[in-house]
Amino acid sequence: MRSHRHRHTMKRTDGLHGRSTAWAGPYQIGSYLENAVRFAHLRPPEAPGVYVISERGWGDLPDRSCGLLYVSRAAYVRLRIGQLLCDMCGFTSDGPKDEAYQHRGGHQLWHSYCTARQVEPLSLYIGWSCGCACLDCAELKLAEMLTIRLNVLTVRSCASHRPPLDLAENCQNKTGTFFLRRQ
Repeated sequence: MRSHRHRHTMKRTDGLHGRSTAWAGPYQIGSYLENAVRFAHLRPPEAPGVYVISERGWGDLPDRSCGLLYVSRAAYVRLRIGQLLCDMCGFTSDGPKDEAYQHRGGHQLWHSYCTARQVEPLSLYIGWSCGCACLDCAELKLAEMLTIRLNVLTVRSCASHRPPLDLAENCQNKTGTFFLRRQ
């Protein structure tokens, strides 16, 4: 029998604590939501950043082996992740072409990935970073690793950096200027 402490831990791979990267996660979505109050300090910040959904966990930062399904950036990561999870878990319109949704990516993940492949959304992984120097470069580098295309992502090249900044160097929890493209 497992101890009481063990039953209330959050399922996560290779913990972030003590690392130099600014990535939170990966968290298995079901486990993360199951412990929302207990681990309230691990909620996404109300800050600009990038966030991802994947099939599997990863080490220091997302990579090609984790099966990236969705990537985006937002001015308010906590709000956008909440909207994503709501639609991704089926609280969206019935048809994939219907327009009653809050988050286009969550809507498409529900219809084009989860229901189409019979994958429970709570079995997927989520992570985010609000410590990237350039969000455009981070989103671009993450989008290059997507394993499926849901036709919801519009990623433009970064106007400030040619070539784009390396993901590991870009997202090292540095304080500084955030480059957030206008939507």
